[in-house]
Amino acid sequence: MTFHRLIDQLSYEFSIDIVSSNEEWEIQDIALLDVRQKDFLRNTLYFGYDHQMKNCNISSIQCILARTGNDSPSPAVPGNSALVDEASLFSVFNNAKTIIESTRSKGLYEELAALADRTRSMEAVLNAASIRLGNSLVLNDINFKIIAASASIPVIDPLWKTNIRQGYCSYDFIGAVRLLEPLKNAAQTTDAVEVSCTESPYRKLSSKVFHNGVQVGFILMIGGETAILPVHREMLSTLSQVISYILAHYMPDLFPVTSPHQQLLYDLLIGAPSEDIAPRLSGIAFPPKMSALCINPTQYLGSRHLKDHTVKNLKLLFPGTHVTYHKKNVVAVIPIEEAADITTELLEKLTKFSDTEHVRIGISNTFTHIKNFMLHYEQANSALELGLKLAPGEKICRYLDYQIFDLFSNIKSPESLGRFCHPALSLLRQYDHKNNTQFYQTLCAYLDCGCSIKITSEQLYIHRNSLVYRLNRITDVCRVDLEDTQTCFLLRLSFLIDKYNGLNQEQLISKMFHCQTSKCAL
Repeated sequence: MTFHRLIDQLSYEFSIDIVSSNEEWEIQDIALLDVRQKDFLRNTLYFGYDHQMKNCNISSIQCILARTGNDSPSPAVPGNSALVDEASLFSVFNNAKTIIESTRSKGLYEELAALADRTRSMEAVLNAASIRLGNSLVLNDINFKIIAASASIPVIDPLWKTNIRQGYCSYDFIGAVRLLEPLKNAAQTTDAVEVSCTESPYRKLSSKVFHNGVQVGFILMIGGETAILPVHREMLSTLSQVISYILAHYMPDLFPVTSPHQQLLYDLLIGAPSEDIAPRLSGIAFPPKMSALCINPTQYLGSRHLKDHTVKNLKLLFPGTHVTYHKKNVVAVIPIEEAADITTELLEKLTKFSDTEHVRIGISNTFTHIKNFMLHYEQANSALELGLKLAPGEKICRYLDYQIFDLFSNIKSPESLGRFCHPALSLLRQYDHKNNTQFYQTLCAYLDCGCSIKITSEQLYIHRNSLVYRLNRITDVCRVDLEDTQTCFLLRLSFLIDKYNGLNQEQLISKMFHCQTSKCAL
């Protein structure tokens, strides 16, 4: 309830004069002024005497003061303030307390439930609740994955800012939180408990969220400019009940049921150590040979579509597939035939799937034990990211094709890779630019085709004799021996570095042309 609304209700019974009304803060508690008090909470309404404020240096406050009958005028109080007769002070105090307590939770539930009915948006409800509570809010599922966070009052706690940015809490973080005594002893109700820890200066309250009688997550309130008050426990519990209302009426699939396979894959992704995983493997079977996929939508059709259609069709395409969700991607483990590797047939299936489902797919190398899943997820994710950079049109990105580029990206200073290139490439760029030839492209294709005259000439659509002539000229210009395996390896590596750095012949000519044009303009 705001200061204006409270004064309006009190005015039916008491004579109250508003002195200042500059802020629209919610009133969450009331208190008596203390002469020793130095700090005042902006969401608390204070009661006292006007003379108590005369020598106070206060930046802002909400208060109702009694006129003491002195001839001197009442002090100007920054914020929200009103005056009452001295004889009415404690009656006004008691009535205000009754109004605040009677409307606090009931009004909050009705307000937020009505907002949910209008918007069907969890984010809208969290933002409104955050303003009412005066603090930031984070909604998590049972595995500490971030579902939503308030934007109206953003999180400033460094620990939780990191969690929100990555979309989940690490395995170590979860383990430490679950050891907190208030959580270990918490009842299976929405009653809020304090979960503050020594690693953060901010106090926190947590309330469990239930759906169909089962806990599916929790709502966390992080104290900031507004100090945590006893009333916040009741309000947070009310918010938890509103979230359960939203789940029942509008978002029943927001917290999906997790299978043992999905839970294990997810725990591996957030850093579960092998000693915690090993005891759980005895009752869970994975394929004897498998590959990890990282699947990213190219058209966002909603999480419901991703789970109900994309994942369902993937499992129909590859029976025995297991999935989880991480960093807004679908992460899957698909079975591979023991005698085979990633075959052309499998790639064709995935290509058709990517076209139908509008997704891009990173594919790891094959592996045989689920304990190596995290390593191969990183391969699939790296292939996806590198493919987006180096081949934006490709929807299927095999790690095998991007492995060397992953090596480049893990070098301490990738921008310095150019110094490892064979000097022949620089000579060919200069020669092509000066003579309008295509020797750089020809040599790159020749090395890509395994130094085969037949295959290279077919790929370049030129006669083999023309190719032999070009290769002889390349040898003359660069003074290189293309029959030396070490030289060919270094040249091939140099072309890969150029590709990683985005330096192909067309880009170079374009840049040089732009440079010359700029000079002419000057």
